[in-house]
Amino acid sequence: MTALIKMVSGLIAWAVSFSVLYALHGLGCALGWTEQAVPGLTQARVVLLVTWILLIAAHGVLLVWLLRSCATQMQRIGVAIGWIGLGATIVTGLPILAISSCV
Repeated sequence: MTALIKMVSGLIAWAVSFSVLYALHGLGCALGWTEQAVPGLTQARVVLLVTWILLIAAHGVLLVWLLRSCATQMQRIGVAIGWIGLGATIVTGLPILAISSCV
């Protein structure tokens, strides 16, 4: 059971990251976080960027935890899926940098 949890933990971390960013985006638009917080950045974008960076860091911690024990084939698959999840988390947050938050 533990090996299975380790195998899917990278994709679960991505799913959590996606859900958190999506929820914060909707919340920011609904609450009107469209004022300038930092020159060139709205409050919503600052919150999304900080959250995205923290989620990437948390995913990195997960990868370090997975890399500590990668002796068996199942554990190596878990590490590979962890890297896939990290890449998906990074790609999921890229629109924060380029697209306006609320239309």
